[in-house]
Amino acid sequence: MNFRPSEELAERLRTQAATEQTSVQNLLVKAAEEYLARNTKKAMIKREVELVKTNFADALRRLGEGA
Repeated sequence: MNFRPSEELAERLRTQAATEQTSVQNLLVKAAEEYLARNTKKAMIKREVELVKTNFADALRRLGEGA
């Protein structure tokens, strides 16, 4: 897998990696893992909400009418 950031982004990555005393590659792996964890969780929650809305549509409608 190749990653070719702009020179500006590459410099920012080098600076951050130096600040954290790690390599740019480790910094990118960490960022990718955090991104995937965050977005995977959001996707799971969205699927579960849709499932609840589908399976309990009538109950949700009745709750809304009682409010």
